[in-house]
Amino acid sequence: MVHKKTAMDWDNYRFFLAVARAPSIRAASTSLGTSHSTVLRKLDALELELGARLFERRGQKLSLTRAGEDVRQGALELEESVQGIGRMVTGRDAELRGVVKISSIDFFSHSNLLFDLPSFRKQFPNIQLQVDLSYRPANLMKREADVAIRIAAHPPEDLVGRNIGAFYMAAYATQDHIDHCKPHSLDTTSGMLAWGSPDTWKPRHGFDHLTAIGYFDNVLLQRDLALQGVGVASLPCLLAETIPELVRISEPLHMGDIWVVYHSDLRYTSKVRAVRDFLCASLLERINSIELA
Repeated sequence: MVHKKTAMDWDNYRFFLAVARAPSIRAASTSLGTSHSTVLRKLDALELELGARLFERRGQKLSLTRAGEDVRQGALELEESVQGIGRMVTGRDAELRGVVKISSIDFFSHSNLLFDLPSFRKQFPNIQLQVDLSYRPANLMKREADVAIRIAAHPPEDLVGRNIGAFYMAAYATQDHIDHCKPHSLDTTSGMLAWGSPDTWKPRHGFDHLTAIGYFDNVLLQRDLALQGVGVASLPCLLAETIPELVRISEPLHMGDIWVVYHSDLRYTSKVRAVRDFLCASLLERINSIELA
């Protein structure tokens, strides 16, 4: 009976945190995958249990009361404890089977940098990979991923990892674009495939005289536009150096280091370690095959 009440209590706090983080009850119910009435019922149960009002309610919008602020801190600590239990249990898993979640920037996978999947399947036939390709970094503390590839100067706090090597970007264009548009010339007809927005973009690689053709925050889109001869692209050297049609027209610019990171609680998990080691070996082999001299 105590066990059942503990589970119920945590569920109420889980709903409380979702509402505290969301702009409205409707947004919280969507993130939880449940109904508006269920969220309200959970909040009422928690307020009844604690004997205090936790939110000031104004239609759909909620704001924490002073008591709610106190409860939020305790609920965050409870959430971390529950997630820690899950990580410790996973960390004891000694079998090379099951799902391993990988978070990576999209171009790593599309350029076959992550892994040779047939070789991986031969070595680890019982491990299934769940790959999330996004520029949004996954939260490893919340188990959104087991292993992540990050570009950074240092691994994030509470994570451990391996520094695989330096990450460089440079300017690239097709030879036909170089011959006809002469991007190095001051009277060029070329332009840059820019990153960011008109307010944030700054020319890279010594091409300050080039104007922005447009703003394209995606490596693979920039690659494709450069291959079509649209303009000069700023691309990761690991990707662009493998494309024969693209010519590097600037010195490589160091943007950070490539890290393969994971939560310390998972360092002894056999399946996570197997995926991590395979990723590290694949990335290191590709880095060593690129000539940037």
